[in-house]
Parts: sequence; C-alpha cells; structure tokens
Amino acid sequence: MKKIKHNLLKFKKIEYKEVKRQKMTVKTGRKYVNILDVKIDSTSMNEVLTTIGRFWQSKYKFSLFTPNPEILIEAGRNKDYRKILNSADINIPDGVGLNFACKFLFGKTLKIIPGRKLFMELIEKSRKENKKVFLLGGLGNEAALTKEKLERDFVGLNIKSLKGPKLDRNASPINRNEEKLLKEAVESINNFGPDVLFVGFGAPKQEKWIYKWLPKLEVGGVVAVGGTFSYISDNFRLPPGWMERFSIEWLWRLLYEPKRVLRILKAVIVFPLKVVHYKFYRKTL
Repeated sequence: MKKIKHNLLKFKKIEYKEVKRQKMTVKTGRKYVNILDVKIDSTSMNEVLTTIGRFWQSKYKFSLFTPNPEILIEAGRNKDYRKILNSADINIPDGVGLNFACKFLFGKTLKIIPGRKLFMELIEKSRKENKKVFLLGGLGNEAALTKEKLERDFVGLNIKSLKGPKLDRNASPINRNEEKLLKEAVESINNFGPDVLFVGFGAPKQEKWIYKWLPKLEVGGVVAVGGTFSYISDNFRLPPGWMERFSIEWLWRLLYEPKRVLRILKAVIVFPLKVVHYKFYRKTL
C-alpha cells in the first residue's frame, strides 16, 4: 500500500511512443501531473517552445490546450471532454489554482504558463523562423483586430485571420449559415497551410472543435487560446502587474467584468473543494 501511495503522489513521467503522421515520426519526453484526472504538463515556457520547435521540424501535427480550474471542473462532469483534454500533446497549466492544487496533492510546485503569454512567445518565434500563423475565432472582430496589432508589433509576420462560425457547446455550427462559414474557414486554413493555428472559440468548444477537425486540417499544429484575442485586441484590459504577482487576477476580472462572477466562483471556491475531495477519495465529484 505504501508503494502504491508513493507512486500516486509523485510526478509521472512518460515517453511517447513513435507516432506516425504524414509519414513522419516524432519522439519526445513528457512530464505531467494528474489533477482531477487530467494530465497537466510539468514544464516551463522555454521547454514548451523547444518542444513545438521539434514538432515543426518533424512535421508532427500537434495540439496544445491551456487547462485552467474552470476547464478541469467541466472535465470532471464530462468524461468525453476529459478524454479530449488528455488527447493533447501538451496541456500547459493556465491559472494559479493549478499550482495550489499540485502543491496540495503532490507537494510539488507547478510552473504556471499563462496562455496569453505563450501566445505572444509563439508569435515571436513564428516571426523569427518565418512560420505562418492563422487566427480563428474570438468575439466580434477580435481576430482581425489582433491580426492588425500583431502585424504592427511583429513586422514581417506572415499571418491571416478569420472570425469563423458560431458553435454550440458540442462545437457544431448553430445553423446552416454557420455550417457554410465553417466550411469556408476550413478551406481558408488549408489553402494557407499555417504552421500554427490559434483557435479562440472559448472552452469547451475550442478543444472539442480542435479534436474533431485536427485530422482534416493542413496545419503544423493547433493551439487553444480561449480569450487571448480579447486581451491582444484591447477589448479586455490586462490586470496590473502587481495583481499577477500576488495571484489575484481573478479579482481584476471580477471588478472589470462582474458578469463573470459565477465563473470566478467556480475557480476560487468550487475548484479547491473538488481538489480536496479528489485527494482523499481519488475520484472527481
């Protein structure tokens, strides 16, 4: 029993088997910690960027998700969504709540990698390496505004954007007109052939859409970015730096956007309760 408990409490390390995609192979090591039955990568920003570089070099079509406490709560209720999250090649921990959960469950620190910061690092990496970038989703014209801003700030960046279709929670178009827009979006993406496609449909739609469509997309890889376009396009103000340092960005979001109160309560109250239950019962509520 002691040995079993010890194995549960330590970080797990796996090594991907060689996976053939488009007649190419890739092999990489991965460290992760299991939080509420979802694999969260124990890594750093530099390691993520290096891994993506290897994916590009090997022509491996990758997927990267950015789980936060709210996403893990949804995964606890929906085993199919949990399966989709665990199918990702990389799940970066986006949200300080995941670090608190890791410390409580395993006594180890988890480096938090904010999704919007990874987005900017990947944009810079793409510009330097002459990679093509495609932005899909966002609210209103956020994708187009984000594209315009990135073109100004990253001269020479090869980038396209599209609002894309409106989807239901199962990542299906809500009507026939949106089905047409989805078809046009897929055609536009495949004609452009981006090295990285950023999808901002919001969770859980974006992860479900990526899981469904990745095999049919001519892309180097796909990254789920949630509300990142809102920040980059200035539709949502970034929190002050001191709030980030004290891990209270949630308070800034609550003050700036009170309608998010239920979502924030899930992250700061419901999620910790589920983590406590998980530690003692080893199952999600």
